Amino acid sequence: MKALKVIVLLILSLVFVVYGLAFMISQGVSGTLLTQEYYHTIVSDNNLGTIAHDQIAAMIPDIVSEGVTGGATISDPAQKAAVEAQIDLISGAIIDSLDESWISEQAAMITDDLVNSLNSADVSSLTAKIDMTDRLELIKEKIAEGLDKYSDAELMAMFGAPKAYIPVISEQIVDKLGLPDSLAVGDLVESAAPGVIPMIKGYLGMMQAYLGNIILLVVVIVYLVLCMLLFKVSGGLIWFGISTAISGGLFMFVTNFAGNMGRISSMTGMDMSSLPVPSDLIQNIVSFTFGEMNRLPIIVIAVGIVCVILGIIFSKKKSA
Repeated sequence: MKALKVIVLLILSLVFVVYGLAFMISQGVSGTLLTQEYYHTIVSDNNLGTIAHDQIAAMIPDIVSEGVTGGATISDPAQKAAVEAQIDLISGAIIDSLDESWISEQAAMITDDLVNSLNSADVSSLTAKIDMTDRLELIKEKIAEGLDKYSDAELMAMFGAPKAYIPVISEQIVDKLGLPDSLAVGDLVESAAPGVIPMIKGYLGMMQAYLGNIILLVVVIVYLVLCMLLFKVSGGLIWFGISTAISGGLFMFVTNFAGNMGRISSMTGMDMSSLPVPSDLIQNIVSFTFGEMNRLPIIVIAVGIVCVILGIIFSKKKSA
């Protein structure tokens, strides 16, 4: 009979531990990925505005070159020099206009929209739009400033028009690049990863439905009562405490394992250096995320230890 009790309790304990892990994952996600403060901290602490600006700066010359030459190969030395001068001028104007502070503002807006979308049942997609109107005007101004440094003869050779036509030349350059007045974030995400936002919202809905605080309270009370019924108060508290501590400990083990990108890279064969962002930055973000998630399991482990201690005290009092 006692063996049957142990088997039943082992099965219940396994269910309890797994549910505890799922609940801590849910709470960890809710406390990080679903809060605006988390993203603002990530952006500010890791200088993501600077990193994004550097990545954009590296991409711009190729984009401008494609827009200026249309992909054609230029062999004439004089014409090639003129085109390269145009590319340098236009690229510099765009890079200066899309500065770090503006990029950080857009990142904050996008993450706020992401959090709002994921937390709201009434919003099914991202609604943020990046307004490029003022940036386009700034690009035109900076191109005009750069063009003003050339002589009439140089401008005639490059664009077939003197300095008096600089505003027109600047306007034509920006129009030829085909830069949009605005960018709909939802459209960009949907084209890169179709259906990802509804899929994530579906998983989050399931988490909220089955891993809420009320359901957890019911699970804890039922499990604790069953432990006490099968092993009395002292034994039940000890078993409950051990199961609770194991659940918290397993969660911390998993997060610590997953937080080491070098270990994951070696196991999966992923080349972290091939990503467009530094691997140490990814490690910092992952470590910070799991560090925030690990607050709850520490409390869970402490509760488990307290329950074990109480069970031992009750057991000693009873034997005395």
